[in-house]
Amino acid sequence: MVATLAHLLLRRSEAGEPALLWGREAKPFYGPAFDRLIVAGVLVARAPALEWQVCDDCDCGRDWRPIERIDGRLVAVCPLDHAADVVLDPEDLESYEINPAALVHEIAVSSGFVGEPSEVIGGLWHLGRSASGRQLFLVLSRVCALQPGLIAAIRLVDGASQTTLITPALSAAESVRFAEAGIHVVSSEEGIGDSGESCFAIDPAKLEPARISATRLSIVRSSQRVVLDGIERHVPQQPFRLLVLLAETAIRKGGFVRRVEIEAANSGRTASDLVRELRDCLAAGAAEPDQVRRLIKTRRSPSGYALALESHEIDLR
Repeated sequence: MVATLAHLLLRRSEAGEPALLWGREAKPFYGPAFDRLIVAGVLVARAPALEWQVCDDCDCGRDWRPIERIDGRLVAVCPLDHAADVVLDPEDLESYEINPAALVHEIAVSSGFVGEPSEVIGGLWHLGRSASGRQLFLVLSRVCALQPGLIAAIRLVDGASQTTLITPALSAAESVRFAEAGIHVVSSEEGIGDSGESCFAIDPAKLEPARISATRLSIVRSSQRVVLDGIERHVPQQPFRLLVLLAETAIRKGGFVRRVEIEAANSGRTASDLVRELRDCLAAGAAEPDQVRRLIKTRRSPSGYALALESHEIDLR
């Protein structure tokens, strides 16, 4: 059984609408708190089921099997093998549709947000600001979390603020574009219902990213490894040498590396060509590639290039 009623409703909402909760799952949570969600419209009772799912390995060809009353019991009858019949409780036939807007409202109110949540684009809800000033957003389904334009919609609300998105669990690859956009992602199961008086309350401790290091760019010379904002980047040998030169300059004295220095260290290549290749390598696959490209600044006269990073943001080994 899942830990809280909130986790159960969030898990059922992950696949998108319509999200259904069956009585067999809901039964352990029946009581005043469950009844309150019905009154609040978070759960909408549906008519009792008249059919039941077929066996996983059944060859009857049916999509559903009938429910019959036999000797005073409710039985989901298997047409091929009565040994596979399922005896049901009346609660097993009950089901509830989860109202996403009402569920988001319940989470916001339980978490202390005063204003009504607003739906920015389909399935993306803006809850407001946290106590630390972060803009807080919530999506209930994975489809909504991965829809095109979601990051742009978040930025339109307040592109200058730090942002946290609560979403169903994403894979490491799916989380990359949010990390690159500077959006802190928290899984619904971790961020909601773990603690506090209400199982629907957001845990404020989960809204802030872990403060591990101020490093944005990590470079390992021996293995030619480059990690930018937590994402490893593939950089070939010549643009890698240029990146090391720019990093050394930023760490030791700051300022720009002159075009003639770059070309002297890379015979046969122009500085502009090398810088273009390096920018492309660092920005490849980024959610906001133009921002990544701007990490290498250009000076016209005297001609040169520099990293738009502070020395403490660079780890060169």
